Amino acid sequence: MGTVGHTMTGDDDATDQLNRRERLRRELTGEIVAIGRRQLAEGGPSAVSWRGIAKEVGMNPASLYTYVDGIDDLFTRILLDSFGDLAAHVAAAAEGDGTDGGSIEDRLLATCLAYRAWAVANPQQFNLIFTDQIPGYAAPPDGLTVEAEMAVGAPFLRLVGELQGRAAPLDVMAFLDLPVAERSRLFAPFAALHGFVSLEINNHAPFGDNAEMLRLHLLALLDSLRPAGLDRAPTDTPTDSEEEHGR
Repeated sequence: MGTVGHTMTGDDDATDQLNRRERLRRELTGEIVAIGRRQLAEGGPSAVSWRGIAKEVGMNPASLYTYVDGIDDLFTRILLDSFGDLAAHVAAAAEGDGTDGGSIEDRLLATCLAYRAWAVANPQQFNLIFTDQIPGYAAPPDGLTVEAEMAVGAPFLRLVGELQGRAAPLDVMAFLDLPVAERSRLFAPFAALHGFVSLEINNHAPFGDNAEMLRLHLLALLDSLRPAGLDRAPTDTPTDSEEEHGR
C-alpha cells in the first residue's frame, strides 16, 4: 500500500524556498518604504535619507538597491502608498464606514471632510503627493502615480453622479466628456476643498474653527450641484403634516 497524500519533492522544496524569499523581500521592502514615510512625516522630503534608512534596517546603503531601485523609486513608492492611504480614507467615508451611510449629500460631505482630516493628520504626505517638492524627480512613465491620484477622486465623482441622478456612473472619462461649463460647475466644490485644505495645512488659514467653516462652505457649494428642482431635504423645519397638526 502506498502512502496517501503528497510527498515533498526537490521541486516543491525549491518553490517553498522561493516563496519564503519573496515574502521576506516584500516585508523588507515594505519596511524600507515605511521608514521613508516616517522620515518624510518628521522633516519633509529633504529628511528622507538613503543612508539613514540603510542604517535603520541594518544593511549598507548599496544593499538597499536589492529592494528599491534608488531614491526616485523610493519616492514613487512613498507617493503610491500615500495616495493609497488617502484613497482608502475617502472611500470609507463615501461608503458610510459600514453604516447605513445616510443620504448622498451626507456621504459626499463626509467624504470631503475625510479628505481634510487625512491631510491635517499627514501634512507632509499631502504636500508631497500634490506639489512638486522633489528636485529632479520624474514620475514613472507607466502612469502608476496618475492612476493612484485618480483613485482619490473616484468616490467624489461617483457621489456627485448619484446626487445628480445620472443614469450611468460618473467616472473620470465620463467627467472629461462633459461640456467645459458643466465640468467647471461640478469641479468647484473639490477645488474649494483642496484649496482650503492646502492653505490650512501650510498655516495660511487662521480662521478659528476651520472644520466648521469648511463644512458650511461646502454645503453651499454641494447644493449648487443638484439638478434644477431638486432641493435638499429639510432638516429643522416642520413638514406639511406637522404644520397642519399644529394649527
